[in-house]
Amino acid sequence: MAVAPVLSATGATAGPAEVETKPTRVAGSDLGTSSSLAPVQLPGDKTARTYSPAQLKAFERTGGDPDVLAYWTPERMKAAKPLDAPGDAVWVENTARAIASKTPTVATKPVAATIATKEIAAPDPVTNFSVTNGKLFIGGYESGSWCSASAVATSSKRVLITAGHCVHSGQGGNWLSNLVFVPKYNAFNADHDPVGRFQAYRLRTFNEWMNNSNLNRDVGWVTTFSGGDWNTTVVATVGGHGLAYNGGTEFDVSIFGYPSNRDGGDKMWACWGTAVDNSIFDDRSKITCNFGGGSSGGPWIWNYSNANGLGYVRSVMSTVDGSGVNRGPYFDTAVLDGTNAANGDW
Repeated sequence: MAVAPVLSATGATAGPAEVETKPTRVAGSDLGTSSSLAPVQLPGDKTARTYSPAQLKAFERTGGDPDVLAYWTPERMKAAKPLDAPGDAVWVENTARAIASKTPTVATKPVAATIATKEIAAPDPVTNFSVTNGKLFIGGYESGSWCSASAVATSSKRVLITAGHCVHSGQGGNWLSNLVFVPKYNAFNADHDPVGRFQAYRLRTFNEWMNNSNLNRDVGWVTTFSGGDWNTTVVATVGGHGLAYNGGTEFDVSIFGYPSNRDGGDKMWACWGTAVDNSIFDDRSKITCNFGGGSSGGPWIWNYSNANGLGYVRSVMSTVDGSGVNRGPYFDTAVLDGTNAANGDW
């Protein structure tokens, strides 16, 4: 597995060597990403707002558009609804097809030497709910929703990683509006946003998600204005996870997010265990966390350290099925390219 040197999380230690590297980078439009200025359209606005270069520069001093920051009051955050994960009909179809078409060679693959001898250390129980992770609020009061997200360490110190459907609604849809990231949001505390909030500046996702709602490319990025209680970058405020890519599809993982079926999504939850192969038809990994809507975009962290609350993001929460099985897309070199492009969006 490769780890992007410029994206390494400070203090994260090296993980176990991995043998299986079945997924490979594929050619074609599947690799490309696109970005947009993060739309702002509050109630009363007939169209999305446009900003002059001078206004955008001024927002660096105010932490974003003051109207957006003022709009997301604690009451409106509490009233937001989980952004539903996309349907998993593709997985159901693939599973049925895999069962019907497996050959003896495929059936014996799990006991091949490269798999049977691979050692995967179980992660420690999560005791540190890191401030590097948080809740991503989207939309307005009537249609307000949320996802989960985390900060990653890039040179701009402004990039969040989340699910593609948390920044763009997919095939036939649009870029989502009024995004604000709240690290370690907790509605049960008097201070819901313990280190402040960060407004989205630009959004980015894969063209394959935008055009075809391809769950293998359900990855999104948010480049943020400076903000928070110290009016500085998000990574300077809360730290940033590293990014791991091109590894195997089976790995130990700690998952963070705001699932609606856990405390109503009002505080962060974690799940840990071993993510395993989904099927021979795609490169997604799966784990039974039973995290519902709102957990979308939450980081799947490899080699997570309770000591410093950092690790390497190796996937993001994408879907949940009726059996409580969650799935996340495989991180290949194209995800690294997208992260670097989001870093350059500032």
